[in-house]
Amino acid sequence: MAFRPGHRVKGNRSGQALRPFVALGLFFMAAFILTNLKIVILPMVLAFFISCLLNPLVAFFQRRGFPRLFSVVLTLILGLMVIWVAVNFFLESLYSFQNGLPAYKARFDGLVSDMVAFKNRRFDFVTLDMFKEQLQKISFGGIVGGVLNSFVTFAGYFSLTLLFTLYFLPALPAFPEKLKKAFPGRKGLRLSAALAEVSDKVQSYILVKSLVSLGLGICFGAVCLLFKVDFAASWGIIAFLLNFIPTVGVIVSLLLPTLLCALQHGWASSLWLALCLGAPAALVLNWVEPHLLGRSVDLSPTAALMAILFWGVLWGGVGMIIAVPATAVIKLTCDSFDGLRPVGTLMGN
Repeated sequence: MAFRPGHRVKGNRSGQALRPFVALGLFFMAAFILTNLKIVILPMVLAFFISCLLNPLVAFFQRRGFPRLFSVVLTLILGLMVIWVAVNFFLESLYSFQNGLPAYKARFDGLVSDMVAFKNRRFDFVTLDMFKEQLQKISFGGIVGGVLNSFVTFAGYFSLTLLFTLYFLPALPAFPEKLKKAFPGRKGLRLSAALAEVSDKVQSYILVKSLVSLGLGICFGAVCLLFKVDFAASWGIIAFLLNFIPTVGVIVSLLLPTLLCALQHGWASSLWLALCLGAPAALVLNWVEPHLLGRSVDLSPTAALMAILFWGVLWGGVGMIIAVPATAVIKLTCDSFDGLRPVGTLMGN
């Protein structure tokens, strides 16, 4: 029986036609696993990023003659002290806000009445009764209670993240050598180089993002203090944390103190506050971060937006925070292997 090459070509074409469906199936399978094993995978991912961030400080203590394990413990103690101070300060602000709820509620009702009066004078053809009813149903106490409940969930994830960090941080420098031993030859070298590049890129991104967020937080806190907005320092801390969520976080951190300023000092002051906060926020979004972070994370704006939506659906607010570095890790991994390089190219600028 003569060999007919056409049969083989037909088989190859059938395999190529099935590849998109296989890739789509693997994508949904990965999303299912990431969602249902969130309680384990999310702390592991956070621990890896934290280990990349803290590793330079551990290396600094090692250069001073301290053993690796002692340097790790000392670094974690310093980090926990900073977190403890910030969380306590933020909780005190929440309790103060809760104690001032009656006054804020009275001011809120006054603002709603002013809006209705303004509408009746200028836009009497617009009906705002339903809108007013919905606004008056807002429970500030429920909002504060929900935030406090979130801290309980956060404590569980924080404990697991700390446990994984205690494992990852001491072992991080040994990972490349372990990969070389596990995969001898060129494959091990490639995996080791990819891991080193991923670690360096993630470290660079987190350090630069932290410094930019710190500057933005200080600026927000100072402006709120200048406008005599309650809990000015807390708004600075919130701006620092939310800036890790690209674009969306800055907008939310701008709106929250603006609304509180409207409750305290009226709409005119809140508009001036929004302008004063919007100027540094626009500078950070449009110039500072693109220039400083462009080299560390080579992601297109479309890829970054899709990453925020994808990780946000999977893991909520924390997923939105780690969306960009997590997607950058995926892109760097794709760039390191010939078969996945087209995917990395599509995700880049």
